[in-house]
Amino acid sequence: MMEFPELFDPDLWCPLTDRERRDRLAAALLAELGDAPGVLDTRIEVGTVDRPYDYTGVVETDVGDMKTPLWSHARATVFCDPSIHSANRKQLAPGLEVQRAAVRLRTRLDVRFALETRGLTLTLSPEPGVERTWTAEKARFRDRTAVTREDVIAKAGDVDLRDLLAHFYTGPSLRVVGEDGAAFLLPAASEEEGRLVTLCPACQHWREGSTATCEKCGAPADTVLAARPGRR
Repeated sequence: MMEFPELFDPDLWCPLTDRERRDRLAAALLAELGDAPGVLDTRIEVGTVDRPYDYTGVVETDVGDMKTPLWSHARATVFCDPSIHSANRKQLAPGLEVQRAAVRLRTRLDVRFALETRGLTLTLSPEPGVERTWTAEKARFRDRTAVTREDVIAKAGDVDLRDLLAHFYTGPSLRVVGEDGAAFLLPAASEEEGRLVTLCPACQHWREGSTATCEKCGAPADTVLAARPGRR
């Protein structure tokens, strides 16, 4: 992205107007995806009135629009805060998020499906080493309609099966009890694309992940999504 240096430099980015920022982000995203199948154009949508910099990347394709969270209001605020060291700010550069968004979108732009005797089967790779298969089946003679999902991990190694389940589970938190009465917690999860960032209002320190107190000054900290879930 040498043609978009402002996406990595706070001093070049922060003086831009909102319109200029969105235009450059859209152009950079299009440059990253220009050779991807079906891509016609890109644009950037803003967030709510109180979080306008919750940007969503929109890719206009030959079959309709596809969206992915691109940048968050929290990251935008930190990136343009001169009281924070520039090295820390550059780790949140919008250009880095454009590159990550392009990688996510490429996995969704050419997903193959097949019509089989059992129904329609769709296969994609949500992450390296994982193959996810969805099958939609309508068995007229059995009066049965079902949609099933199967995740196949290429090299699970010695990973605990409960950890594997938690990694792919996307529902609410559950207390799961086995036949022997042993229980474990299956934590809630969601499929939004983004990471959690902890921000300290007192000293402006930030870190990846979720913590209740600031590791630097000990004050109460706020945890926010680095990118909000995309609108459906």
